[in-house]
Amino acid sequence: MNFEFPLESIPEFISEFFTLLTETYMLTMAQNREQVYQDFLEQESGFNAQKLAFLDKGIKTSPYHTAVSDYPNRLTQRPTLALAGAKTYPNVGEVPEIDEQALHFLHPDIKQACVCVGGSAGGPLKARWLGRNALDKEQFWSATKIIPILNLLSQLKTDVQSSEVRGEEKSFSLWQLFEDVVTYEEKIGSSNAIAAMFKCFQTYQGLEEWMMNVTGNHHAEFQGLYGEEPLIASPKVCQGNREILSAAPETKKRETQPGENLVTAYDLTRLMSMVGWHFHLPHEAQFSIEWENLKPFIVALGKDISRYLDVAIAKLGITENLQSPVILSKMGFGYSNSRKRTELTYTCFTQFSYKGMPMSVAMTLRGARALGNFDREAVEIDARMATEVTEILRRLVSEELK
Repeated sequence: MNFEFPLESIPEFISEFFTLLTETYMLTMAQNREQVYQDFLEQESGFNAQKLAFLDKGIKTSPYHTAVSDYPNRLTQRPTLALAGAKTYPNVGEVPEIDEQALHFLHPDIKQACVCVGGSAGGPLKARWLGRNALDKEQFWSATKIIPILNLLSQLKTDVQSSEVRGEEKSFSLWQLFEDVVTYEEKIGSSNAIAAMFKCFQTYQGLEEWMMNVTGNHHAEFQGLYGEEPLIASPKVCQGNREILSAAPETKKRETQPGENLVTAYDLTRLMSMVGWHFHLPHEAQFSIEWENLKPFIVALGKDISRYLDVAIAKLGITENLQSPVILSKMGFGYSNSRKRTELTYTCFTQFSYKGMPMSVAMTLRGARALGNFDREAVEIDARMATEVTEILRRLVSEELK
């Protein structure tokens, strides 16, 4: 038998061989989580609580920043990862069964977590829900800013892309406001003030009930703002000369906010998974939001200032075998005076094709560190979050996260 190998193919073959060898090596090395953590901690040199290596990395540094506008199109690709024993994705208002033992591998500094792996080998989308204290009601800081935006979108039945928010002789594009909440670039205003303004389109009780009716979890609390007054106290959504939506008949001020924003890791994972899989879910499991109106928010979530998934992908060395990646996320961060510790939260959805197999996962993690030193706590929990996101992603691509 004669075997001919074209000489012109040798460079390509060698390149592919070394890519595979490098990826295999890096995936193997990533199993040493303590070393991964130390590597990320080294990258925190020169950073502090005011600016962290990964939390504040920014979309402009991301290797995926030019692809963000294509994320809605990429999300029309159906994840085909087969999940043995997984149940059909739940309808709106139904709480799925969450395996509270499945995330035992996470570091103790991750206090609450919920991971949802989804896929379908044909038929309805199926999902496995994994948790660590996933139904604990806690403060998730700015990660909860996705909630008033999704509620607003559910109220709008006209084109979001051409809509504006007006009031107090101000006028801003709705999609640009979404982006300012997520990027923290303050092109229009602060993320906190804009998010508080979005809460003005519902009463506190109405927004809380809407969230609970979507997730099915009825012991959350969503009664606070975000440390600042709303950007516009009585905003309205307009399209041309037509007013589409006005503010709810309830004044929103910091001094009169009736409670706190206390939700669960499950709540945020459920909402992010509904965003990422919206195109594939049946009507009974979807937001009451038109796909076209969800697209601008998907693009905004693609520009999150925190880039934990970016560094996880790089750390695992899987970039070359990753096609059509989508990364949607929202971070939260702060120091709790009552708990005397620094806390960091991260809710995200990612989808990509790895070695030809479309995969997707939604996750929410809440980490905390108490050392009596704000700056040290901050850099350590930032490195820890990057480490644990890397481990979850490693288990996903290695098909261990099932």
